[in-house]
Amino acid sequence: MDVFLFIIAIVLIGNFFSYKKEMAKLGTKVDHAEESAVKSELANIKQRLIVLEKIVTDKNYDLNEEISSLHKSERRAHSKQ
Repeated sequence: MDVFLFIIAIVLIGNFFSYKKEMAKLGTKVDHAEESAVKSELANIKQRLIVLEKIVTDKNYDLNEEISSLHKSERRAHSKQ
């Protein structure tokens, strides 16, 4: 009877370590997938930032903002009359 329990204990311990090993592999796969998703999102954000920097540093941007502000002021003045 003791030999039977010993064999069952060895099998259970072996299965436990096998389970832990498989879970570690799955965790690594998830980490790699998550990492690639984060890298992709970061690349997209960098591209958007570059575009925004170009817009803001464009010399015509300031002029367009001033014109837009004047148009808004004119509309408010006309709507009050």
